[in-house]
Order: sequence, then structure tokens, then C-alpha cells
Amino acid sequence: MKSLIIAVFVLITGSVSAQNYPFAKNFVPGTIILKDSTEKQGLIKWFPAPNEKLRFKTGDEEPVKYSFNDLLGFKTDSLQFKTLSNISVYGESFALLNKMSFIKQSFAQVIYTGKINVYYILYFGYDALQGGVVTYPNIIFEKTKNDQHEYAAYPVMIRMREKKYEQAKQNLYNFFSEYPAILEKLKLYSRDSDIFTLVDFIKQIPEKQNEQQAF
Repeated sequence: MKSLIIAVFVLITGSVSAQNYPFAKNFVPGTIILKDSTEKQGLIKWFPAPNEKLRFKTGDEEPVKYSFNDLLGFKTDSLQFKTLSNISVYGESFALLNKMSFIKQSFAQVIYTGKINVYYILYFGYDALQGGVVTYPNIIFEKTKNDQHEYAAYPVMIRMREKKYEQAKQNLYNFFSEYPAILEKLKLYSRDSDIFTLVDFIKQIPEKQNEQQAF
């Protein structure tokens, strides 16, 4: 799992462009996971953008196209992706209008799985200042409560003021309300903090509720 975190860190620190994924331009060896959980190995190509279908083939034949709804996810080498649905993220409308952006479905990179799952996802939106479509990286936290999936997003290196990052941090408090130690950790975060240190902190959440939280 450490290699996954390093891979995302390289994507973010180098460039947030979706083209940094190896399968964005070329077919690469990988495995798709179908809705019935069966797996198929072959070659995968997918550009991380809205409405872009994943292309899959096992040889020289024409690739089969899969939508987000067709797959549970896919994996290539050390990278693993899962289909997420109905996610609110930080995009082009938050800095000016204080409004979250909505992703109906997309593949999200799996960073960590445990009591709280952590994903990395790219949202595409129009940046009026730059005059074009840009990518807005988000970290997505997922937990299950009363058999329902709950999500919370956090912006990663999105161009907006410190007070907006502070608001995004405040929005996480309710999500982590059952984990006081994480709430204390969040209070120390700022726009320039490394969000992946929080991921390492989340790994210490006990598997059982009555276990001592050794943070």
C-alpha cells in the first residue's frame, strides 16, 4: 500500500494532469473487475475524464469499451481503482461560490482500505481565471454507517485561499466525529500540510470499536 501512496504523491507534486497515469495514453497490462466480481486480465487504456470509457482488450482485436457502471474497478501493476458513485468534491465553483461539484460516477484510485477507506480522484472543471478546463484533485474518505456508504472530500493543491482550505477542513469534522484523535490532528492542518500524513494516521484506527485508540 505504501507504493500506492508514493504513486499518488508523484502525481500531485509533479503535475496534477491526468496524463501522468501510464494508461492514459497507451494500453498497459491490467485487470478489470466486472460487476459480478469476476476478473479478466488483458490490456487497459483509460483517460481519467468524465464520460470516458475504459478500453480493454486481450490481444490485437478491437478493444471493448466499459463505462463506470459496467465495472467494480480495475488494477494495473501497483495501481488499483474502484468505481465510486454520487461524490461531492471541491472543484471550480467552491472558491468563488462556496459550492461543491458533483461526480455521478468515476474510477477513483485506492490509497488505503480499512475502517475508513481513502481514495484519490480527479474532477474536471472550467477555470475562468485560466480560461480552460483544468483538473481538481481530491482525496475522498469513505466509511460505512448503518450499512450506508458515507463520503467526505478534501482538496489537494487546488488554487484557492487559505480560508477556503480551512472551511474544507471544518467540513471533515462531522465525518470524523467518532475519532477524537483524528479531529485533534485535523486542527493542525493548513493548506500547505501534507494530507498523506493524515492517511498514515487513519491506518491506526482500531479494527474494533472497543479497542484502545493507540494514536
